[in-house]
Amino acid sequence: MQNLDWNDLSYCLAIVDEGSVTAAAKKLGVNHTTVSRRVTALEAQLGAPLFDRSNSGWLITPLGESILPEAIQMRESAQAISRLVTADRKELSGVIRVTTIDTFMQGAIGPALQDFTRQYPDIDIELILADEVLDLANHDADIAFRGTDSPPPNVVGTRLGQFATCVYCTPAIYEQFQQDPTSVSCISWRGDGKSLPDWMNQYFPGLRLRYRVSSMNILYDLTRQGFGIAQLPCGLGDASHRLMRMPGIPVGKGPGLWVLSHIDLRTTARIRIFRDFMIEALEKRMPLLEGKREGYWKSQPKYAVDALTETIDIP
Repeated sequence: MQNLDWNDLSYCLAIVDEGSVTAAAKKLGVNHTTVSRRVTALEAQLGAPLFDRSNSGWLITPLGESILPEAIQMRESAQAISRLVTADRKELSGVIRVTTIDTFMQGAIGPALQDFTRQYPDIDIELILADEVLDLANHDADIAFRGTDSPPPNVVGTRLGQFATCVYCTPAIYEQFQQDPTSVSCISWRGDGKSLPDWMNQYFPGLRLRYRVSSMNILYDLTRQGFGIAQLPCGLGDASHRLMRMPGIPVGKGPGLWVLSHIDLRTTARIRIFRDFMIEALEKRMPLLEGKREGYWKSQPKYAVDALTETIDIP
C-alpha cells in the first residue's frame, strides 16, 4: 500500500469535527464533492470503509474510530511544523545586500528574486549592480553573483557552472550577410580601441568593427536592433526571439558562475536561506546559461516574458 496522504486524512477529520460532509466542505473552503471524492479515494487505498453513508448522513465505522487517534496526532504534528515554520519566518527579516552585473540580473536572477521576496515579505533587498567585485570582507555586499575563475579569499561560495557565449545577430542581418558579407558590421567592447576581439579575428576578419561599447546592456540592445553581429552570453542570446546564432560558430566557454558570501555570514539565517533559494533557482537555468538551449525562447508561451529578458510581441 502506498503512503497515506495526510490531506486525505484531514478531510476525514473535518467530517468528524463538523458532523457532516457539507459542514466539513465549508470549513475547508472546498466543494462537498471534493470532500466525498478524497475520502472515497482514501477508503479505496485502505481497502475498507471509514464511513457508513446513509440518507441521514455519514457515520464513522469501527475502523474509522480505531484510526482516529492516529489521525488526530498527525494533525497536531502538522500544525506544530506549521507553527515552527511560521516562527522561523518571523525571524527572517532585515536587509540583504546583493551585488551582480546588470545583464545577469536581467537574464537570470530577477525572476528568482521576485519569487524569494514573495515568500519572505519581511526581507528587503538592496540590489547593487556593479561590474567591479565589491569587497565582501568589508560587507559592501552580503551576497555576490559573479562570473569568475578565481573567487576572492575569505569567502564561501558555490560554483554552479560555466557561462557560455556565442555569436548572434538578427535574421535580417544574417540574410544581409549571406548576400554581401562586407555590408555587415560587428559590435564589441571598447577594449584598446584598435585591436579586434578574438571571435572576429577567427570568424570575421574581413568585417568592420563599427561599434565599440562599454556596456553589455548596450551591446545586447544594439544586436537586437539589427546594428550588426556580436558575441553575447548564451543566457541572453538564446533567450531573445529577435536573435539567432550565426551558423557554424561553436559555443565558447566563459568564466564560472559563483554565488559568494563572506565566511562570517554563512550561519546568518536570512543570508543562508537566500543563498540556498537562489542556488536552487539558478541551477534550473544553468542549461540556458551554459549554451545548451539554443532557441530557448521557442519553448516559452506566447505573450509571455521572453526567457526572463523581454516581452514577446507576437500578433
